[in-house]
Amino acid sequence: MTTREERILSLPFFQDKQLLAKQIIQFEKETGVYLPNQFEVKQIPPYEFGERKAVIGRVHAFYFIGICKEGVWQYQAFANEMKCKEFFIALPGEDKELAFWLNNIELLA
Repeated sequence: MTTREERILSLPFFQDKQLLAKQIIQFEKETGVYLPNQFEVKQIPPYEFGERKAVIGRVHAFYFIGICKEGVWQYQAFANEMKCKEFFIALPGEDKELAFWLNNIELLA
């Protein structure tokens, strides 16, 4: 692990999101887009869907979703806004739900 990776993993935002940090580090390697030393985190407050909570956010140029089930958060990162939108478009479901999530992605841009 490089010093850069260690620094990212130790940032306060990623303390409880280590898998998310590792996904972003991998995207950095693949895309050449890097987190700057100072970066902004935007996040839509969690929504509750029955027993689950869901959150969507952006860390610099990278987007993520988080799902909480039984008190455990799991995250999925996306290399950019388009990849995040593609994820929601590919999910089966109603158009209203898709519009809801795509609107939230737009709010993060």
